[in-house]
Amino acid sequence: MAAVSRGLLRFSLAGRSSSVLSHHRLSASALVQQCRSRGFVSLQENEVSARVGQKRVFQRALINRSSFRQFSDAASPSKETEVLKQLANIIDPDLGQDIVSLGFIKNLKIAGGTVTFDLELTTPACPVKDQFKKDAEMYLRELNWVTEVKLTLTAQHKKSGPLGGKGKNAGCPGLKQVKRIIAVSSAKGGVGKSTVAVNLAYSIAKLGGKVGIFDADIFGPSLPTMVSIEDPKVGLSKDNDAMLAPLEYEGVSLMSYGFTAQALKSQASIMRGPKVASTVHQLLAFTDWGELDYLILDFPPGTGDIQLTICQEASLDGAVIITTPQKLSFVDVVRGIEMFDNLSVPVVGLVENMAYFDCGCGQRHFPFGPGHREQLEREYGTPHGFIVPIAGDISRGSDSGKPVALLPEGECEELKKIYADLAAAVVQEVSKQSEKPELPPMVEYDDKTDKVIIRPSEGEPVLWDPKELRTRCTCAKCQSCAPGTDTKRPPPPPPAECWPTAIDSKGRYAIQITWNDKHQSIFPYKLLKNMQ
Repeated sequence: MAAVSRGLLRFSLAGRSSSVLSHHRLSASALVQQCRSRGFVSLQENEVSARVGQKRVFQRALINRSSFRQFSDAASPSKETEVLKQLANIIDPDLGQDIVSLGFIKNLKIAGGTVTFDLELTTPACPVKDQFKKDAEMYLRELNWVTEVKLTLTAQHKKSGPLGGKGKNAGCPGLKQVKRIIAVSSAKGGVGKSTVAVNLAYSIAKLGGKVGIFDADIFGPSLPTMVSIEDPKVGLSKDNDAMLAPLEYEGVSLMSYGFTAQALKSQASIMRGPKVASTVHQLLAFTDWGELDYLILDFPPGTGDIQLTICQEASLDGAVIITTPQKLSFVDVVRGIEMFDNLSVPVVGLVENMAYFDCGCGQRHFPFGPGHREQLEREYGTPHGFIVPIAGDISRGSDSGKPVALLPEGECEELKKIYADLAAAVVQEVSKQSEKPELPPMVEYDDKTDKVIIRPSEGEPVLWDPKELRTRCTCAKCQSCAPGTDTKRPPPPPPAECWPTAIDSKGRYAIQITWNDKHQSIFPYKLLKNMQ
């Protein structure tokens, strides 16, 4: 914690950023060789040398600007320039850049009026891939000489994790071909976490990704009940007899302690903590998962040994948090969010389960109150919040081994859409985090000018009067409602003289400012970035 009486007070993640960036530095010759192998012949070694050691994003921008030059050196520079100019009209909604600058266009060839190229996306489960394909066809058809467009969709996951992909999951041989690992966690039992995890997995599979599910709960495995496998018995891998072979149901790979011989004999799981952690590690690390785009980890409740073991041994790309409207669930789920924050795992989605039901009278009822999803979004900046209703079809599907996401077309379409939207949001957020992680702003208080200064990673700094900033507080006390109503109470007034005494990081998504009257304000980075 940074604490002062009154003086220059500053919070920054610069130290962490510089250590992360050091993993992405290349030698001059290595970068030149990489550029030449991709056709970027315009870069010379002495030009690159001056840039070695700078931020990776600068190197990417340098390479991307050369994309046009790469193609313009080919046989028909004028036509290829026209093609790239048209394709540059297509903007990736998550990354905010055109697909040409992002380097998505590969193997461009022109023969007469036929344009052939690969569109390399960041994930095969990209929710907007069909729209990209449609837009590319439309824009290229605007060129009067184009008679045919041959577009092939491909995917190449970007490296992620604290080592940028180097040494990722090194202690887990079964995970060496798994590209993305997403945890589904609640830190509280009985909130429907496993139901969400299974439906999320099958919804991602419907988008086109190769998916697996790992049930990490030893004492109460849910997966054997939620999927109806005819012969649910774990065997050895055909390719490696030192590894376990995952089971499969409807195209998704599965592994759970509930599929082991001991569990199938209905023997109780009586283990101490170290034995439990060891069993989870063996099932996760020594299952021959093969090549997967996404592995969904259904975490057990809590924030103890099992959760820490998984987070330390497997490089997680994101976490989806499950909660219910009750305050008791909210208190526990905050601990889960903070655990992932401390382990540098981004939260990529939030689900408030069993939130409401639709009555036959046409009204929607919230039996457990309005919930805390909006408060979690305000205080922690958790993205992509969803609410799931209390629905008998969800329960019946899980109990019968046929998840809602797998029901035939025309059945439970509204429920399937909720899980499909969640899957699309999670896939997009994970790709966004790996491709273009947002750097948090630096926040400081300058006693000389009596201003709180917010310095975003891009753009000009914004100066705030401390008292004015205090009125924008998003903490629960300042955003609370009068008892029994939806009317917000006026926030407590700031003192006549108001200044920060401490500025702290609150996970990956927010900062906490302690004021001279001991009040603590929480400001998500996203809110700080957009505040004017």
